[in-house]
Amino acid sequence: MSKDNRKTVNNKNRKYSKNTGFGRLMFSLVVLGVVILLFINYALPLVKKEATHVAAEKAVDVITKNADKIAGGNEDVQKAIESMSDEDKEVITGIIENHMDAETATEIMGYVNEGDKAALMEYATENLSNEEIMELMEMYGKYADPTN
Repeated sequence: MSKDNRKTVNNKNRKYSKNTGFGRLMFSLVVLGVVILLFINYALPLVKKEATHVAAEKAVDVITKNADKIAGGNEDVQKAIESMSDEDKEVITGIIENHMDAETATEIMGYVNEGDKAALMEYATENLSNEEIMELMEMYGKYADPTN
C-alpha cells in the first residue's frame, strides 16, 4: 500500500466511524430519555403512593395523640379514639389516604386546632362516601360507652 493510499483509507474509516462524538451523544440522550420516561411512568407513582400512605399514618397518629382536642369535651369520643385497635387505625388511614392532598390536610388540621366540630362534620358529609361514613359510625359504635 502506498503512502497516499494509506491516508485515504484512514480518512474513510474515520469519516464513517460509528463511534463519533455525535453518535455517542445521541445514544446517551436516547438512553437518558428512556430512563426518565420509565421513572415518570413507574417509579414516581410508587413514590407518591408511599408518601401519601406515610402522611395518612402520621395524620392518624396526630389524631390519636390529640384525642382530647378532637373530642371537644365529649368523653365517649375521646375514649373511642384512644382505645382504637390497630386494624381500625388502618381503616381510618385508608379513608384519609383516599381523600388526602396538601390543601385538604391543612384545612382539616386547622379545623382540629380550632376545635371546629361543625366544619369537620360538614367536610365529612361533603367529601366522604356513604360507605366510609358508615365505617366510621360502626367504629364509633364499637368503642362508644354502652352505658350512655
